[in-house]
Amino acid sequence: MSLYDFERAEYVEPQTIDGATGVIEGSRRASAAMFPLALAYGAAAALAGAIGYALVGLTGFMVSIVTIAIGWLVAKAMMTATGGVGGRGYQVAAVALTYLSASFGRVFDIAIDAHKDGVSLSPIFYVIYGLFGPFLRFAEGNVFWAGMGLLILFYGLRTAWQMAAGSPGFGQPGGPRMTAMGLRR
Repeated sequence: MSLYDFERAEYVEPQTIDGATGVIEGSRRASAAMFPLALAYGAAAALAGAIGYALVGLTGFMVSIVTIAIGWLVAKAMMTATGGVGGRGYQVAAVALTYLSASFGRVFDIAIDAHKDGVSLSPIFYVIYGLFGPFLRFAEGNVFWAGMGLLILFYGLRTAWQMAAGSPGFGQPGGPRMTAMGLRR
């Protein structure tokens, strides 16, 4: 009798190597559990970024360049909260927080200027300008600087997107991985 019997076939359950399936499922659950914490860290960084944007704006310098720093700050805060775990959800959140931070940082400037001038503006104006401000700057006059502001905003959002992707090599053999005990390098 030979070692292999090719006359009949039997079904055998597939085997996992070192519980790899459990590690993947554990990392998905852990990543989802860390998202609220990352969002809180990112929101705090976005608030700090908006205040910084407003303070730089009060000096009269080109404020849009601060958006790149805001993107870095927000994504860095989120990755600090998760230990380097990122992904599409983290990227979308980092971009949204960066955009809102830069936009509402400009709203702080407008509110301060309006207060100095004794002008009362509607809260709805602030919300609309906060959401669409980077595009409304074209209506303010100088198309070149409005375009430059959008270009710099794009680089800030791109910075947030790339950094929030997570650590290089996450999930790759030899790279950082998520276990039941947390991130292991």
